[in-house]
Order: sequence, then C-alpha cells, then structure tokens
Amino acid sequence: MKTLHNRPDASDCLIQGFNQYFTIQRAESQAVLDDIYRIRYGVYCQEFGYEPPNNQGLEQDQFDPYSSHCLLTHKSSGINVGCIRIISLPEENQSIELPFITHCADSFYPEQLSPEAITVSQVCELSRVAVVPQFRRRAGENNTKDGLTKIDDDFNQTRRFPFITPSLYLAAGALFLASKKQEIFVATEPRLIKSLSKLGVRFRQVSKLTNYHGQRAVYTFTRQSALEDIQAMPKPVKKLFHFIEDQVT
Repeated sequence: MKTLHNRPDASDCLIQGFNQYFTIQRAESQAVLDDIYRIRYGVYCQEFGYEPPNNQGLEQDQFDPYSSHCLLTHKSSGINVGCIRIISLPEENQSIELPFITHCADSFYPEQLSPEAITVSQVCELSRVAVVPQFRRRAGENNTKDGLTKIDDDFNQTRRFPFITPSLYLAAGALFLASKKQEIFVATEPRLIKSLSKLGVRFRQVSKLTNYHGQRAVYTFTRQSALEDIQAMPKPVKKLFHFIEDQVT
C-alpha cells in the first residue's frame, strides 16, 4: 500500500477522501465472495429484478469462477457498499462465451466488431457492477444500480467527488492491466460512459443501443489506450488510481 506523505499536496486530495471513508479489496476468500454475491442479490434480484430470487440470498452465475472480483466497504459502518468483476474466460473452454457477445452481438457495428473476430485469450469483460441503495444518495442515483449520475470536473473538491462508482471502475481498470488481456469490453448505459470520461478514460463504442437490462451499448478500450489515458489523467485521479491499484493487485 502506498503511504501518504506527512504534508500531502493538493493532488493527494482524492486519496485522502477515499481512504477516510472506504477500503477496497480483491476477493481472495469465499467469505469476501459471499459478501459480493449478497450485494448483487440485493441489487440485481430484489431491487431491479434482473435475476430471479433464491433461498440462498446470493446472486451467482457461471462466469464467477472465471472472474476477478472487487469489494468496496464503508470503514466506519462496516457496510459492504459495492462490487465489480472482470470476466476472463479460459481459451480452452468453448462451452460458454462472454455475456456481451451472447446478449449484444446482434447490435455490433459490423465495420468495427464481429463475434468471429474476438479472440477469447485476448479479451475480458467488465460486469456485475452494483452499489447498495443506501449509498446512492445523490440526486438521481437511486434510479441506477451503480449509483453514478455525474462526476464534477473539480477533482480537488472531495466532498463533491462521487468516490463509490469511480473507485470500482478504477479497480476494474487495475485488474485489467494486471491481467494478460489486451482489450476489455463493457455493456452499459451511455450516461455512465459520459460520466466516466470525466476521469480521463476513452471508451470506444462498438455497437448501437440494444435492450439488455435497459438501453445499453457495448464499449471497449485497449491495454495501450488505458495506459495512455492513465498517463494523461488529472493528477488527483491518477494518484487515486495508483492507490487503488495497490489495494487490488
């Protein structure tokens, strides 16, 4: 873990704000995975009805064994706030395909992407982002499972910076860069991509909008573009990324 300076400069503002309220970790035990599955059950099954309820109170699927998961926890209350995962399928497993292909292939822009051109060993998918409803308090956040409406451009004002969802996506970016994959895909709402672009991440849209748990499109960025984007990020965001990277990789 990176240690904060005794006399931090202004660019440490997001690290200080994040570290005051939250911890983030990669799931390394079944207990942490179960905490993640409970968040997903509450959001995906009970709140939004995307998946059917069950007696276990855990939302799991066939992609979880092939995924790296992150859990965000609120320090003072101990409440598990949110989660995210990166799916990386083994090349030798031909029985399943990444969800964005299964559900969105018909909407791909043919000049940009085709299912046949996707090499499993080179790509991964970001999915199952969820934030518990009691931590979606800003205007409009309760209408979204990830709890992000917008990111303010003034990154030095930590009280105005929405740490929860950006920190989950920064953690996912760190997991992607720590993997051997060359490209990552996500099927999500355009308004989320617009908000995350304020962090300095350039997503490329490779599909038209399609109805997949709401109106979504498929977006992607590559390892090279991610490294370039991190280098060009506003200094407070770049520092926060590397701080989170240290926690999850």
